[in-house]
Amino acid sequence: MKFLCIPCDVKMEVQVEGIMPEEKTNLVMKFKCKKCGHSIAMLTNKFETEFVSKLGVEMGGATSISKAPMASVSSSLAEAKEELKKTNPEDDLIWTEEAEQRIKKVPFFVRGMAKRTVVSFALEKGATTIDAKLMDEVREKVGM
Repeated sequence: MKFLCIPCDVKMEVQVEGIMPEEKTNLVMKFKCKKCGHSIAMLTNKFETEFVSKLGVEMGGATSISKAPMASVSSSLAEAKEELKKTNPEDDLIWTEEAEQRIKKVPFFVRGMAKRTVVSFALEKGATTIDAKLMDEVREKVGM
């Protein structure tokens, strides 16, 4: 995280004096603008302090220890996001023009629920295309 001095538009520097490592519940970091001398402080609560310290992050700049945990978390999240994209079976379904027009006629406040119902039915049935016939089957099953 970096802080910017608004009046000067300059990146603020971490002030090493002001870190309170002896206090385990809170961590205070000071930042100072090199140009105008304006200072600010960042105060973390006990949970945030514990979380950051367990990741191995050291105040005053990045170290080889502090880079690894955050890089690991970041890459894990990116991998999970890509995995979710690959495994969304709804993306493989094809909606015919007629089916799209019919779902648009459903009132907006229940349209999402209706669409999820149709998609679930199609996936359960192993269908690859959502058409008017499939929508009629859903309507009969649900009792609309």
